[in-house]
Amino acid sequence: MTQKHLVEVSSRVLYARLLGYLRPYWRVFALAVLGMVCTAATEPVFPAIMKYLLDNGFKTGDSRLVWLIPLGIVALFSIRGILSFCTNYLMTWISTRLVIDLRRQLFGKILTMPTQTFHEQSAGKLISRLIYDTDNVNHAATNVLVTAVRESLTAIALLLYLLYLDWKLTLITLTIGPLIAFILKGMSRRIRAASRSSFEALRAMSHTIEETTDAHKVIRIFGGQQQQRERFFRNTDSFRRSMMREAVPASALTPITHLVASVAVASITFLALSQTTGQASASAGGFVSFIAAMLLLISPIKQLTAINPIMQRGLSACESVFHLLDEPDEADDGRRELPHARGDIRFEHVSFSYPGSERLALNDVSFQAHAGQTVALVGASGGGKTTISTLIPRFYSPTGGRILIDDIDLQELTLASLRHNIALVSQDIVLFNDTVAANIAFGARWEHTREDVIAAAKAAHAWDFILQLPEGLDTLIGEDGAKLSGGQRQRIAIARALLKNAPILILDEATSALDTESERQVQVALATLMKNRTTLVIAHRLSTIEHADNILVLDQGRIVENGTHAELLARGGYYANLNRMQS
Repeated sequence: MTQKHLVEVSSRVLYARLLGYLRPYWRVFALAVLGMVCTAATEPVFPAIMKYLLDNGFKTGDSRLVWLIPLGIVALFSIRGILSFCTNYLMTWISTRLVIDLRRQLFGKILTMPTQTFHEQSAGKLISRLIYDTDNVNHAATNVLVTAVRESLTAIALLLYLLYLDWKLTLITLTIGPLIAFILKGMSRRIRAASRSSFEALRAMSHTIEETTDAHKVIRIFGGQQQQRERFFRNTDSFRRSMMREAVPASALTPITHLVASVAVASITFLALSQTTGQASASAGGFVSFIAAMLLLISPIKQLTAINPIMQRGLSACESVFHLLDEPDEADDGRRELPHARGDIRFEHVSFSYPGSERLALNDVSFQAHAGQTVALVGASGGGKTTISTLIPRFYSPTGGRILIDDIDLQELTLASLRHNIALVSQDIVLFNDTVAANIAFGARWEHTREDVIAAAKAAHAWDFILQLPEGLDTLIGEDGAKLSGGQRQRIAIARALLKNAPILILDEATSALDTESERQVQVALATLMKNRTTLVIAHRLSTIEHADNILVLDQGRIVENGTHAELLARGGYYANLNRMQS
């Protein structure tokens, strides 16, 4: 099959899938279509009135026509106005619900995507799909559909009237149809390709904006304003060029259609005046009515060609949106439940490499953490510490070996059941633009009372500073906790982990970015959190793990040493060298 046919099939499939989103609202859509049918049926009335006036109205001398015909015209346009209002309102009702459905489905997909997908797609591009692409999809599903149905019905009504007036002239008029279709087909391919480029440029702009807002401090400290400005300017220039490539065929459609239609009108006029055809030219009224109907026919043809660029943009957006929706969800094929684990963790000859990489991030790693023990992971960057912490909650699955919790292979557990037993406190604290209470109770807000939240805050040594906030627990903390200090943010995260009360705790360099006083306060809170829990600590400062039950030293994905702090120092190996460098 040629590329041309692939594009055509793809368009049909995309639009068929898109129209599926209208299925829940088919009753409302049917009412809207009924309104459009009634509106289209009134279109030939005006040329019919002209025919009657020219052929009979001025000859009868009936005085009633002086006020009946004007009243009829007012009534006609009043009915059309009411029908148009109802149709537009109903389609707007459908449109708003369709875009909500799409955005909710996309957001649901983002919540279930594999971790790897987040590494491959930037937040800015995901936001662009969720906001901008869904808008264009919505236009294709509703605005384009309304115009296509309404104007097609109008064109059909006018063509039927033209056939009634003079079928020979009408058949001659219809010869412009294939020519317009041929022009549309050629233009559509160019518009569709340009639309894809403009969407990619728009996503790049969103990505640059998102990076700039997230890194505003780094940009200012390192004087990167001009660099980011130039980068954004390149994005905007790329977007402008894409839009201009799209504008050339889109802008040419209407004048070309007008030219073709004008040639058709001119040809019909010539034939009618030459009296080469029959009934329409037999009377002045018939001739004027025919020409008026033909001129009215130009408007729906113009509208139908004008929606093509919008439809092509919508189909390009559909490709993007449906591609994301068709991404596989995070693998969750386990069937066993583990309501509350004891906390025994065992790695058996585990190997792992990240997708797209041949290098083993972990190579034949085996160790065990008994329930309630603290196991620390140390070593150089890239040694495999963080990889171990991502395998336990199954953000990734091992490529070799297996991991067990309470003697159950992780692959046999449902993800919800597994992660219910794990709490995480990391160096990069994630807080939400919500209240302190909502952040502490995140994920289980309705399962805990306010007293539970207060108890967790006190246990995390966060209650004193919370009381000093303007509205206490109900204080909005800003995006990512911007209104709090580093130590305060860390203690909110610890309170959140305490409230979850999971038997397994992962601490990913939880104090590495804190000053001495903040670290002391957080260490006190962490000691409370770690009590009676199996704790996996990823540490940079060896002083923070001196009391760990077991320390694993990793280098290039392998465990090169393990033991207690004292045992490892006595061996004088890798760990002892790290300790000397930090001392």
